[in-house]
Amino acid sequence: MDTQSSGPDRGTGPVHTVLSGIVWIGRAAAWLIVPILILVLVSVTFSAAKFGTIVQWENDVFLFGSKLTLSSLGDLQWHLFGIMLMLTMAGALVNDAHVRVDFLRQNMSERQKNIVDLIGHIVFLMPLCIIVVLHGYDFTLRSFTMGEGSNYDGMYDRFVLKAFIPIGFALMLVAGIGLIVVRLQALFKMGRGKVDD
Repeated sequence: MDTQSSGPDRGTGPVHTVLSGIVWIGRAAAWLIVPILILVLVSVTFSAAKFGTIVQWENDVFLFGSKLTLSSLGDLQWHLFGIMLMLTMAGALVNDAHVRVDFLRQNMSERQKNIVDLIGHIVFLMPLCIIVVLHGYDFTLRSFTMGEGSNYDGMYDRFVLKAFIPIGFALMLVAGIGLIVVRLQALFKMGRGKVDD
């Protein structure tokens, strides 16, 4: 259940729905830590047993090629970690759980905080997200057309991992737009005297 005490204001109506959806995606993606930890345990076990190739098969399989190796397990850990990071960034932004310069912010009024957030989202967050989404899409497309994969028996089809870069920053872009709307609404309410400084 989503309450105001679980985080900062997420607005109302469609903005609230979108921002809450972004938080839900982040919380769901955070569960990737469980398979990551299992993969670490399995990798350490197979490494201690001095297994290089764990399983082989006749036809190539998506992501793994013709065999499952210790290298591909290591790659899978990092791929899942990267996916988890990309899908949880926007939720951290919405929940106000990202890194801030708190010693400056703690003495600001609510109005000042909203203005600083608004400027930060418009001047820094939006342009960064747009640049990364555009270049990330090209980066992913190039990886797909090249058939990029591992040179050391690791994972193949790297475009899958790289696709999460524009996806993650697109979520950040949507979150930023939603938070800009929320900050503007708060400032307009303060301007009309409905919210105390």
